[in-house]
Amino acid sequence: MATNESNVMTSHNLLNYSGMLFAKGNTATPFSTLIGGKSRTTASFKFPTSLVYEIGGGESQPAITETASLTAPDPTFITRSQNVNVCQIFQEALSVSYAKEASMGQLSGVNIAGQSANPQNELDFQVGARMKKIAKDIEYTFLNGVYQDGLYDDVAYKTKGIVNAITSITSNAGGESLGYWMVATILRQLAGNAPVNNLVLMAKGINILQLNADALVNKMTIVPSSRVVNGIAIDTLITPFGTIGLMANDFLPDGTAVIVNPTVCAPVFMNVPSKGNFFLEPLGKLGGANRYQIYGIAGLDFGAEFYHAKITNLKTTFDAPDGSIKISGAVATVETDATLIGASLNKNTVAADDTATVACDHLTYNIAPATDPSITYLWQIRAKTGTTWTDLTSSYTGYNTATLTVKAADAEKHYRCKVTASGSATGTVYSDECTVAAE
Repeated sequence: MATNESNVMTSHNLLNYSGMLFAKGNTATPFSTLIGGKSRTTASFKFPTSLVYEIGGGESQPAITETASLTAPDPTFITRSQNVNVCQIFQEALSVSYAKEASMGQLSGVNIAGQSANPQNELDFQVGARMKKIAKDIEYTFLNGVYQDGLYDDVAYKTKGIVNAITSITSNAGGESLGYWMVATILRQLAGNAPVNNLVLMAKGINILQLNADALVNKMTIVPSSRVVNGIAIDTLITPFGTIGLMANDFLPDGTAVIVNPTVCAPVFMNVPSKGNFFLEPLGKLGGANRYQIYGIAGLDFGAEFYHAKITNLKTTFDAPDGSIKISGAVATVETDATLIGASLNKNTVAADDTATVACDHLTYNIAPATDPSITYLWQIRAKTGTTWTDLTSSYTGYNTATLTVKAADAEKHYRCKVTASGSATGTVYSDECTVAAE
């Protein structure tokens, strides 16, 4: 196939300049760097990420009579399922003419005596720049990738990114800003399913800034750069459910934050025999130019997806803290009015019973209100596997009070409460959620 001449680096379409080189745009790849120290290899495009099973139990008290125990119950067994991901191809090509390689002393722009072209070797510069591009493509893919199985040679394998992998532990922020208690609430859910050590929260820089502002207002603790992982300095947020690292990552979708457990994540590489992975090799010549390709195959192993969590629909603009900021002894404090910042339910699971109830039993403020504020409640529901919350109506007893009466017909659905304060305190928050037990 003939080479498009406009894509070949020549002495006139790629001019030489002197001076320092600067890469424009974000070249950092935080997530890939965070997990890069534990890479592994595979000999096939498809590879397992986890074997999953559920043991059940812990939801009710057994009631077995002595008489009943004389006969063994029917046998049961625990099933397992395998989750998988795939590697995908990353490939770049470049071509530089003989004349371009020979004319590095020919300068354009401002010419000052004694200066030389930067870079001095065009091929080395172009390869290095392409590898940075591939690194950015991998970072984007490892975060946002949508799974596709390459069933045929003309169908691309596409690796699943961590954002789309997380399905079990999710929270819809409802357009609210990322805040301390929002993080603590989802950590509470995560703690019921998986270890909560060494977790890292990643979000757009604007959301990390908002979280820092919220922690400052609420006199919570963010320890600057208290951890270093693979050369990345990570701030640490201290919560009632443990500490969590904070890392800005602008490759994430707007309004989305993920809490990842990097100890179970790893890049997976598929090596080409006798060549390795992400290698540079020459291609066939078609004339007075050298042609090359960079070729590699990689995918993401995210482990068990319920080891991670996701917050979606976050506010994407920054709200500076209200009130005045005072500095005393190099410590900044914010004086502000009382604000409702958190609400929690009295249970995680509620029985599927027309007389069963769930209550919003604890409200949290940034500072104590001078008098009791006015509080309004509105309960919401979402389907077992859905993501959309719907306001309840008067057909539910207590739908607009602190205590809701559960309907048996809502078995395996989810409830949460929208709480709004007015008067001596302001603010609207969403409680954590509870699940209606199966009948």
